[in-house]
Amino acid sequence: MTEKFRDELSRVPEKPGVYIMHDETDKILYVGKAIVLKNRLKSYFSDIPHSARITSMISQIHRFEYIVCGSEMEALLLENNLIKKHKPKYNVLLKDDKGYPYIKVTLGERFPRVVLARRVEKDGAKYFGPYFSAFTVKQLLETLESIVPLRTCKKKFGPREEALNDRPCLNYHMGRCRGVCAGKVSEEEYGGMVKMALDFLSGNTKKVEKRLEEEMFAAAAREEFEAAASYRDKLKALSQLRVRQSTSLIGDEDFDTVAVARDKVDACVEVFFVRSGKLLGREFFMLDGAADASDGELIEAFIKGFYNENQYIPPKICIDVPLEGDEGESEAAEAADVSDAAEFAAGAAESASVGSVTALLEEALSEMSGGKVHIVIPQKGEKRRLCDLARQNAAAALENREKSALGGKPSERETRALSHIQEIFNLPDIPARIEAYDISNQGDSEIDASMVVFAGGKPLRADYRLFKMKRVKTRSDTDSMTETIDRRIKRLLEGSQGFEKRPDLILADGGIGQVNAVLAVLRDNALSIPVLGMVKDDRHRSRALCGPKDYAADVANFGSQALLTRDNSLEFDLRSDPDVWRFITTVQDEAHRVAVGYNRKLTEKRYKKSALDDIPGVGEKRKIALYKEFGSIAAIREATEEELCRVPGIGKARAKEIYNAMHSDHINN
Repeated sequence: MTEKFRDELSRVPEKPGVYIMHDETDKILYVGKAIVLKNRLKSYFSDIPHSARITSMISQIHRFEYIVCGSEMEALLLENNLIKKHKPKYNVLLKDDKGYPYIKVTLGERFPRVVLARRVEKDGAKYFGPYFSAFTVKQLLETLESIVPLRTCKKKFGPREEALNDRPCLNYHMGRCRGVCAGKVSEEEYGGMVKMALDFLSGNTKKVEKRLEEEMFAAAAREEFEAAASYRDKLKALSQLRVRQSTSLIGDEDFDTVAVARDKVDACVEVFFVRSGKLLGREFFMLDGAADASDGELIEAFIKGFYNENQYIPPKICIDVPLEGDEGESEAAEAADVSDAAEFAAGAAESASVGSVTALLEEALSEMSGGKVHIVIPQKGEKRRLCDLARQNAAAALENREKSALGGKPSERETRALSHIQEIFNLPDIPARIEAYDISNQGDSEIDASMVVFAGGKPLRADYRLFKMKRVKTRSDTDSMTETIDRRIKRLLEGSQGFEKRPDLILADGGIGQVNAVLAVLRDNALSIPVLGMVKDDRHRSRALCGPKDYAADVANFGSQALLTRDNSLEFDLRSDPDVWRFITTVQDEAHRVAVGYNRKLTEKRYKKSALDDIPGVGEKRKIALYKEFGSIAAIREATEEELCRVPGIGKARAKEIYNAMHSDHINN
């Protein structure tokens, strides 16, 4: 525990509440909840290990404050409100705040309508949804209108005994309304149409289909063939809709399935929406810079940020891992799909076994929805399959995002990242052309380097170059970096084709040692080009950028960059800026991929190489003749000079050279 906060921590009460961490500018860094404030706050300033994200946050804490709450539930709700209000830097934030459309049947009106709504209200109406694209809602409403032509106008109708004798509007003449305002349809008949619309929206399309068939056959029997054809067209529209809809999954339940995947920088939460047993839609939500958070923490943050009182909350939310801090995973997993009825009835018991965080979230969600909400972890059956599928889709979304980062036009994120790199190290310009270098080797053999180029934040593969070490014979990343940069700079100064473009920034894979290797070459050639090192953590992930504290000052003071020391260097924590973190990770991974790929080819070539390849005067024809005569390298090595001489094309002098070469101590194969 640091002395700085010892007195303050001693005064913190042992009660539930919310704590708020501030930096030296008083900006809010983090908001959290605690069952016991004193214990939770002490944990931040003790020697227990934290994730890299929280460790970075702790290093910036200047002061903290707390709000005592009457219960854990109050703390949960207050924490959620404060996170949404302040959007703290180190909280996992769900930035997607779009609302999803609903279909609303205005049952409180004398002649109900079917309309699109953006939020659920307590107005006596019946809501269906949410739907996850406006296009889907439009399709449904168009199909419904063709089957059941309910009124679409906003006309207010008086008491039931009031006569209806207005002139019908254009919709009536176009067949889109039955002429309610003109009294051309009774309330009882209109009520039947509303019932059909409710069945349709509830997914009970078989009932609607049966009624339409009955009406079609009745019209045909009356020889009202135009009416029969109209019912036939409605049946066709209903059939096309059923083809578009997903297959029924599990009975007629409403539930959501939530799963998460992570890459080196970001996380993605995928949610599947199942309504009346049908998978109606899916959405994914990117959580920028959240890769260090646990799966349970990410899912908890998603649930708290996504569900609110203005949208439909299903009675069940299936997750694939326990929430952060919860216990009893195996007990919660008993909510398998062996018997869905039994599972739902036992929801409270299952939830209690999952743990306190889950129980708190269930209570909050139940209060918002007006009905009981359960959070369960299915272990088998269709719900488990959906959890796995959701996780796979989340991983695919991250992969697609990574691929898009390697192609197309620069995104706003990449532009922002380059601008921030310029600001951090006081570079003269935003680096438009970046060259990144990585070294790869197999011990002391096959040492190579890659040069990958990013222009405007995107890879420029035509400008990639590969270097096989010529001077460096033993494993040394700094020596290899020196040779690579030396050869590259000489090509630049000579104006060699493919090397004539000068970079705005050089990124070296590694820390101060690799940066200094590059700086020394640049200084020897009187060049001033900014150089930064891409530092990795012990899990081989991009962790920091290291370079001069102020590039412009270094150039002004020394004429060219000074070599780095711990005192004059800056190490920028990439986790503090997800855009920069993501960009540097992309560059570093690309440089590593190219270097390793080239190294693999060199290694394969070496192992495929024959001992005959290094003997002067032994070309392909003579090698073929030797292999044809002796069958293998081992047999050639066993042959005498006289036996070698008898091979067509091999004379005495050549046979002696081959014999000596095959018995040299330098030949190992």
